[in-house]
Amino acid sequence: MKQVLSIMAAAAVLAGPASAQDGYPGGAVTMLVPYSPGGSTDRTARALATVLEEKWGQPVVIENRPGAGSMIGVAALAQADPDGRTLLLNTAAFATAPAIQANLPFDPHEDITPITLVASSPYVLVGGAGLEAETFGEFLEEAKESPLFLATAGVGSSSHFMSELLLKQADLPGDVIHFSGGGDAQTNLMGGHADTYISTTASVMPYVNNGQVKALGVLGPERFELLPDVQSSGENGVDGIDLDGWVGMFGPGGMDPDLVDQINADVNEAIRSDSFLQLLEENFVLLGDTTADEFAESVYKEMETWASLAEERNISAQ
Repeated sequence: MKQVLSIMAAAAVLAGPASAQDGYPGGAVTMLVPYSPGGSTDRTARALATVLEEKWGQPVVIENRPGAGSMIGVAALAQADPDGRTLLLNTAAFATAPAIQANLPFDPHEDITPITLVASSPYVLVGGAGLEAETFGEFLEEAKESPLFLATAGVGSSSHFMSELLLKQADLPGDVIHFSGGGDAQTNLMGGHADTYISTTASVMPYVNNGQVKALGVLGPERFELLPDVQSSGENGVDGIDLDGWVGMFGPGGMDPDLVDQINADVNEAIRSDSFLQLLEENFVLLGDTTADEFAESVYKEMETWASLAEERNISAQ
């Protein structure tokens, strides 16, 4: 009997403790989306949920929690159990909003766990019909001659911060006009109430493709491989803009590292499915795929960048 117990004990040591992900997910998974239904992030979440349902054999339920620059959804995630059955798909707003929102009901570093980058693309500057410029170089000339109005998706949004960054790095005059979301910003751009708008390819390319707005430039050092005919800001002498738009997966704080690694692997496998790759291609978006540590490092670094810009440009919540 003692020999049997010794063998069992040795086996347990070799195997290590049972990992938290054994049997995961063990039930339905809720994927929080901190935006209204129908937007690009919501569409991405629903496409990803479909693939994960097949992999996990469990329902993946989308729950939209819009508001406060995505922070309402993030706050809900922070209060969830760290068992991996509540996840969140968010954009770069996770990094921008804390730069101007004081007294958040959670700590972005301690109460949230970055899991993986799902997709990324550069930010694109688009212009309305009232703008004469057809390229980024022409935009710079027009903006220097007459200050332009740049639409944003709201104070503290990624479009707001990218607009401020562009004005700073290009040394341009101009005013930002805040609207209640990306859809509202683009509607007002098309209606002539603003001159330009900055957002990701997934948000703006449908409007570019149907001729409602024009793609003036990709914000970054080089041209974007999926939009080879669109000039970059870098090739026009505007340096210091090297941040992409992104969508990433997050979990609550305090998650078992082994569980984080499993979800990371599962999501990275799911985003390579044919259906999800087709969605990315249709929206001019690149595949993500990072380790959890790599994603966390990039997110926290970006948070520092936006916090510095907010202080320098005197950006604050209104």
